[in-house]
Amino acid sequence: MGPALGMSRSEVFVTKIGLHSCFALMLVLFLTGCFNTLEQRWEAFDADRTAEIGVKTKDYYITEWGNPAKRARSEDGGEILTWTFSGYGGAQGWRKTLMFTPEGVLKDFRRDYWPKEQ
Repeated sequence: MGPALGMSRSEVFVTKIGLHSCFALMLVLFLTGCFNTLEQRWEAFDADRTAEIGVKTKDYYITEWGNPAKRARSEDGGEILTWTFSGYGGAQGWRKTLMFTPEGVLKDFRRDYWPKEQ
């Protein structure tokens, strides 16, 4: 038994291994969430939206992102919603536009951001 902890040597060893594994897992999760460039972040946005086409609804995005800055009707009777952000006097920002079917299901998207990286 360990004198201060009341654990056997094998229990202390397993605890140390568990702490190292936990730290390694946290490091991996942190690093995989980090992108090197702004364009890589937007590419991840593109991948997420592409996976959501035909699945997510207009109500989902309004709940997640809040009310859009602009709404318009598409030719097929669906809706086009646009969210925007502008900061530093307009020197940087983004625009996310989602197009929905008449039933309110995501069918396409566009996005833009500025400034572009050199």
